[in-house]
Amino acid sequence: MKKNLLSLCLCVVCLIGAGGVYADNAQLSSPNGKETPGKFIPDVRLFDSHGKERTLKDIIGGKPLIISVIYTRCSTDCIVITDSLVGVIERLGGIGQNYNVLTLSFDPSDTPEMLAKFRTKRGLDTAGWVVAGGQDSELKRLLSAIGFSYKPGKETGEFIHPNLLVILTPDGRISRYIYGVNYDEMNLRLSLLDAKKGTATLSVMEGVLLWCYKYDPATGSYTFNWPFLLEAIIGLAFFFSLLLFFFARRVVCCLRRFADSTTGRSSPPE
Repeated sequence: MKKNLLSLCLCVVCLIGAGGVYADNAQLSSPNGKETPGKFIPDVRLFDSHGKERTLKDIIGGKPLIISVIYTRCSTDCIVITDSLVGVIERLGGIGQNYNVLTLSFDPSDTPEMLAKFRTKRGLDTAGWVVAGGQDSELKRLLSAIGFSYKPGKETGEFIHPNLLVILTPDGRISRYIYGVNYDEMNLRLSLLDAKKGTATLSVMEGVLLWCYKYDPATGSYTFNWPFLLEAIIGLAFFFSLLLFFFARRVVCCLRRFADSTTGRSSPPE
């Protein structure tokens, strides 16, 4: 409850208390969700909050990967982003089994010690969740590949940057961007299924779920696929009407035979 209240307060501060930052932020464009999907991300070398060197491929681990791009000194957006993601992951479940999460600092001055402090403070000590940073050259390669840019803010001294999540496929391609600082469970679930379907077989329920929703690149979210539902209803109605027709025909034929057998007449062939 306290964490949710803190996130709400920080979100209000982000919206009305930092007008100058958001005025500057408007000059930074978010990654293009229409152009970059399908693009392979370089297998850069990072270091995690334990000081261990990790490659991006190792962090992906053959599963869909959620990348949350932050920096540890951030006092507003990055906290809201991380806390919102923690809440959604708790409800979604399956982390480390169905997908992994990377909280990535884009600030090359963030050390493993600073990352470890951020990890502990924000409650990211979960199997399948990696908090990592990297050398400037490696970070630039990765950030350039996902279309992420940032700059120092003139009024606050903090970085100005887009607020988003990046979803990668198990083989390291961009699948989706999810924009904003607060995340929806269903939107994230569907994004992970979309990322998974290119390299793994979906279950029947997962496939049905994806059929029932369609992705809108303009909003970066999913909406219910009403045309598909209407087509499915019409198709099922037609199928069951055929079944009913043939069943009724068989019943009529059986009744005819029965009536003929009682009267001794022979019924015509069907």
